[in-house]
Amino acid sequence: MNDPIENFIEMMGLIYQADGAPRIAGRIFGLLLVEDEPYSLQSIAERLQVSKASASTNARLLAEKGVIRLTTKPGVRQDFYELVPDVYRQMAIKVSARMKQVSDQITGARDAIPAEQSVARERIANLAECYRVASETSLAWAEKLPPSK
Repeated sequence: MNDPIENFIEMMGLIYQADGAPRIAGRIFGLLLVEDEPYSLQSIAERLQVSKASASTNARLLAEKGVIRLTTKPGVRQDFYELVPDVYRQMAIKVSARMKQVSDQITGARDAIPAEQSVARERIANLAECYRVASETSLAWAEKLPPSK
């Protein structure tokens, strides 16, 4: 491919795939990043040359992750997808929330370990602290990001 936009969309698919997410989800995210209007599932499927079912599954996944949302157009019966407002900040906030959740889970697991297993408790407490700091850092990161359109 020689088209830089198509290369970017494909690159986003590969980045998502390398991070353990579906490649199509990354391609949808890439598409919505470069396009200036909401896309219907049919338009997403046609543009990315995937099935409408695959486009739907992956669009729902991205919506659950909080990076895209459903929207409508007046007089049109189809649903459309677009980036959420301030998408980069929202991504950082989601990362922070996830890190906080993991920290809390690990702390709960540590609390269930008997006090006489002090080495295990300390290591687990340090892991929980690592996630807590990551959560705080992600929030600070979100505050530093410029608003996105």
